[in-house]
Amino acid sequence: MSSTFRIDYVEAALLALLRAKLASAYGSKVQIDSLGDDDFDDDGRLVLQPPSIRVRFAGGEYDNLRDNQRLTYEASLPFELLCFESSLRSKADERKQTLVLVATVQDQLAGARLFLADGAKTFPIEMRSVSLVDTDQGPVDQLFSVVVLVKGNAQFSGANAQPV
Repeated sequence: MSSTFRIDYVEAALLALLRAKLASAYGSKVQIDSLGDDDFDDDGRLVLQPPSIRVRFAGGEYDNLRDNQRLTYEASLPFELLCFESSLRSKADERKQTLVLVATVQDQLAGARLFLADGAKTFPIEMRSVSLVDTDQGPVDQLFSVVVLVKGNAQFSGANAQPV
């Protein structure tokens, strides 16, 4: 089945997988959503209610698959998952709990295939990196970014490829 490998379909499938699997794997309910306006205060600072994960699309690359019409590509779509957890014990324990959330996210996503709304299926998800999130105020010690790469074949219609 051909698919344009729509970014919104990929993000929706990623969110659906996390919502279906993460609570039981992590041991408690986690707020999972796309990064949006409600996640920032009036000063533009990120404010999350723990435990939470926010998903953000981070760009994309397309490699031509030997198609002389330039309609078939392998799409590589990186997504960033911002993971945040808290602890009333100490900042060190809060950081540890966030790292437990990060490890659980990695375990649930590594190698998973997403089933898209148009019936297409992705290649297995690849882990790319984990890092502290850096803001204008400096690194946030309890906020980590997990970057995953979702790949799949994109077949475009070429509706405007022929000269009129």
